[in-house]
Amino acid sequence: MEITLPIHNPVAEFAILILIALVFPILFKKLKIPGIVGLIIAGMIVGPHGINLINRDDSIIMLGSIGLLYILFIAGLDLDIKKIKANKNYSVTFGFATFFIPLILGMLLTYQILNYDIFGSLIISLMFSTHTLVAYPIAIRLGITQTRSTSTVVGGTIITDTAVIILFGIIMNYYHGSLSVWFWTKFLTLLFATALFIFIAIPKIALWFFKNIEEENYSQFTFVLAMFLLASMLTEIAGVEPIVGAFLAGLAFSKLIPHNSVLMNRLHLVGNGLFIPLFLINVGMIIDLKVLTNGYYTLLFTAILTSMALISKYLAAKSMRIFFKFNKIETDYIFGLSASHAAATIAIITIGYQAGILDDRVLNGTVLLILVTSIVASFVTERAGRRLAIEEQSRKMPDELEPLRILVPCSNPNTLDKLLDLAVACRGANDTEQPIFPLSVIVEDETHYAQIHQSTKTIENLVKIIYPGKYSITPTTRLDTNVSNGIIRAVKEIMINLVILGWTGKSKASEFFFGRKTDNVIEGTNKTVMVAKLHQMINLTNKIFVILPENAQYEVGFKRFLEILENVSKYAASEVIFICFNQTKNAIISYCRTAKILVGAKFEPIANPNEIKKHFGKFTDIDLIFIVKGRTKSVSYSWDYTMAINNLFDEKPDLNFILTYPETNPITDLEEITHPDVLDASFIEENITLYQKIKSIFSKKSAN
Repeated sequence: MEITLPIHNPVAEFAILILIALVFPILFKKLKIPGIVGLIIAGMIVGPHGINLINRDDSIIMLGSIGLLYILFIAGLDLDIKKIKANKNYSVTFGFATFFIPLILGMLLTYQILNYDIFGSLIISLMFSTHTLVAYPIAIRLGITQTRSTSTVVGGTIITDTAVIILFGIIMNYYHGSLSVWFWTKFLTLLFATALFIFIAIPKIALWFFKNIEEENYSQFTFVLAMFLLASMLTEIAGVEPIVGAFLAGLAFSKLIPHNSVLMNRLHLVGNGLFIPLFLINVGMIIDLKVLTNGYYTLLFTAILTSMALISKYLAAKSMRIFFKFNKIETDYIFGLSASHAAATIAIITIGYQAGILDDRVLNGTVLLILVTSIVASFVTERAGRRLAIEEQSRKMPDELEPLRILVPCSNPNTLDKLLDLAVACRGANDTEQPIFPLSVIVEDETHYAQIHQSTKTIENLVKIIYPGKYSITPTTRLDTNVSNGIIRAVKEIMINLVILGWTGKSKASEFFFGRKTDNVIEGTNKTVMVAKLHQMINLTNKIFVILPENAQYEVGFKRFLEILENVSKYAASEVIFICFNQTKNAIISYCRTAKILVGAKFEPIANPNEIKKHFGKFTDIDLIFIVKGRTKSVSYSWDYTMAINNLFDEKPDLNFILTYPETNPITDLEEITHPDVLDASFIEENITLYQKIKSIFSKKSAN
């Protein structure tokens, strides 16, 4: 059977599209490149300008059109008008600034300099005005979503995106229509009637439907899908682009569908897994990157568009400093959070291109613009966000610490006695109210009942021998698919705030791909985690050395760590010696004086992480070394500090050490992320760690 290209078999076409939607986002995420770019590149490869595997026929255009509408529907669905009210003056001001400044500057650039006509200039300028919060998960992770800066950007996003989409619909209608009195009368009447239907009729119909149709859960999803497509069709009849109807329908449903509901999950699932990827593949099939190789001017044109997108957003952020005296850190953070372009950008440019208003240069350049702005946004948000998190943390008053609840996973019975001894030391001699929970995680199979019985018996016997009736120790067991998940689930169910793990040694080759159990637990919970390598019981300790990174005092769980350190030092009857930066030293002294703990502690200040090595010779095998280490994306994480600690492990393998990861802000709150997963470029933030590594290597070479 001879295969001819392009393929015309509908089953084969759809199978290829689904495989692309599955494979390319995963592949490009591994490469730390946004999924939106991966799917567009996939479309370029299989489309008529690539290997011509699939023809861009009517069926693919139809699926892409539905995906385009779905993007705008989800954008409206995820917006919360209440967030504007939190900081109304800030949000409204920034909303107008981030809409009008890019629009005006964009018009000057495209109309006066690049010589586009009025329609092309307006559409490109609207593209500059819109933005997608791809760096928002960074704000969640740093715990700064409740700051006035974040509320300002979120509220401003609602205003600018709404203005962009409505104005874009009017422009496209004007482009295709005429300026007669009859036209405007018909247009305004139909638009008003459509808006009434979307915002009054649809919510009432939806309330009745959701209350009375409960037997078939899928029918609610089908109903929402039908209503948003109906709204899109009605706005098109009214003479406005259907994306406006999809967006308004999303706003209408946003008050009716809870963000954490099953229905919302289904809407996102179908959009992220099917419609939106098909739209992005369809866009890729239009693009011909050969245009970018047609000389220096084309690349310069792309660079000009990208520069204007960033400069105009920076000026909008700067306006908040002028009008409301926001400081430089807040201004940089607002710029970072609002600098990225993704969802509405590609939607607007695609429609403009298909209408013949924009040329290949704009369409192709937009792909690079999305990539560059997403990277810049992630880096700026990470850098400014860390500094903002430090500011916010320093303003907070000391909170009363909740009771310490300790979990001790026990995969190795030979080290359980030392881990339990550490748990007792951390809790304090006088604290007997909260039990310590030794945990066994059993992977479910046909022998798990026998394993549960044997594990529980072993732990109970060991506890009776070591701590006969002296301490409250409650063995517990979890069934799970793997050990890491079982530990993380137990932390949530038992309300644990300290996890003590045993050192597992060097990584195996398979763990490069699937992660170490210890690392999975550390990244899977925001609670304090200790990883201990102990050759002796705590009471045999000579001195306790505590090594801390810069900004350790701004970690959420730092005060908890100092309280634990106080308990351990009393249990071991040992002096405490801090090796830390001066700012951290001052913060420790201030808190310890207030809390009346760690009296008599000594300090040996350092100016940079490389100076830690000077203290290696002081450590003996009867000392206990506490090493505070921020999680990879925490406010105190430093690549240079990590390298210094790794050198300690290599040079002093026989030390007793406890690697401590203080509590951080909650891992994430998915319902706060206001864009579909496939349009999320936030994992570019992982490249920040890579950048730190490269910078560190080159810095050392230049120093030598």
